[in-house]
Amino acid sequence: GGEVDVRGSYCALSAAFLTGTLTPQLKEGCADFIARCQTYEGGMGGEPGCEAHGGYTFCAYAALVLLGETHRVDRKRLMRWCAGSQMTLEGGFQGRGDK
Repeated sequence: GGEVDVRGSYCALSAAFLTGTLTPQLKEGCADFIARCQTYEGGMGGEPGCEAHGGYTFCAYAALVLLGETHRVDRKRLMRWCAGSQMTLEGGFQGRGDK
């Protein structure tokens, strides 16, 4: 009964990275799972098949950076989604499209 989304993956990988305990066994399958979370729009959902969301996108991509596996996702689509999520006036980011 623990977390099954990219937030949990990011937290576990971050803690392991910071404490020097990021082993090949811990990394096994993580990049594959995270890459499957990329949506047709380019953002990242919490788990495969879910809607893209800003928070999940951060956690997913940051986890891939820690793993050295950013090539597993379509970075061009990801950057386009991120740029499209930035608000014109405020400069901040929408969590989800049109929200």
